[in-house]
Amino acid sequence: MAQDLTVNIKTTSDVPQAMDKAKSATVSFGKQVEDIQRKFSTAFKDIAFSFVAPLVLLNTAINYISAAIEKRKQDIKEAYDFAVRAESKYLDSETVVLAKTRAAKEQDEKDREMAKTAKQTEFTKFLEQPGMRDKVADEIGGFRGFRLKYGLDANSAEDMAKAADVQGVISKMIAPLVDASKKTVEDKKQPSGINFKGPEGFSNVVGVGANPVMEAMNLQLEEAQKQTALLEKIASPEGGVPKDFTKDTK
Repeated sequence: MAQDLTVNIKTTSDVPQAMDKAKSATVSFGKQVEDIQRKFSTAFKDIAFSFVAPLVLLNTAINYISAAIEKRKQDIKEAYDFAVRAESKYLDSETVVLAKTRAAKEQDEKDREMAKTAKQTEFTKFLEQPGMRDKVADEIGGFRGFRLKYGLDANSAEDMAKAADVQGVISKMIAPLVDASKKTVEDKKQPSGINFKGPEGFSNVVGVGANPVMEAMNLQLEEAQKQTALLEKIASPEGGVPKDFTKDTK
């Protein structure tokens, strides 16, 4: 009995302490797990922010630089257009001349590129007509024509139109149309049959004939003489020299 009592007392006295320790350990472990989860979530946020923040700053800097470059280009273009118009009293002659010269060069270069594009486009459209590629290839003939006809040297009408020999054949094929177009233009330039007489006293040859200044002065003198004669007629309807009213005794 005494032995059993000792065991029972020990068991009943140790169990609550063991339960408390187990409960404390469980609670502590739960907190540690929560802390670890919280740290991991915060760490991931920090890592993400560490990558995103520099990218945001970089994009902001790039956008700022791009906007500054575009504004500079716009300012240069506005100044260029301003100089070409030559409408301001603040522009000097040198700036206007330089701007207009550059504008002429840029327009010439643009026209040259547009002419190349237009030629390539029209030759391509010509070859895209049904059977036209075969016809041009037959005109060229030989091994070159064979390769063009079966697409060995050119896979498309656009590629074929770039070849010099193809352009030469097309030029020969449309030569009658070109000649007819030139003749139409020349006919429009011919005079319509109405002859206009030039001013009297002037020669068709530059540097020969009456002096334009003297001619103008003569015309002004004739007009003045006509006006003087008209005034005399108004002043003396009977003709002759007007009477001196100071000697009239009536």
